[in-house]
Amino acid sequence: MIKTTNIPDQGPSEISEKNEGLMQNEGKLLPVCYRCTKVPKEGLYDGFRVQGMFFCSECQQDLFTAEQGSPEYQEFMFLIKGIFY
Repeated sequence: MIKTTNIPDQGPSEISEKNEGLMQNEGKLLPVCYRCTKVPKEGLYDGFRVQGMFFCSECQQDLFTAEQGSPEYQEFMFLIKGIFY
């Protein structure tokens, strides 16, 4: 079902009831990968967290197989340093 609502300073807009809860919470229900910015297929069970930052299982695999000194490895080190410092 689609409802029409008036948002102040933006005029009328249409939202579905299914998505209405997301707008009220204004929060993310699914994690977003810190590296690739994608939502993993399995949600929170499809990756790992470091200091509140989520990495999906695909990026996890890339991290584990990256050779030291490669550009991919350097990218991961830059991201991880940004988390801790």
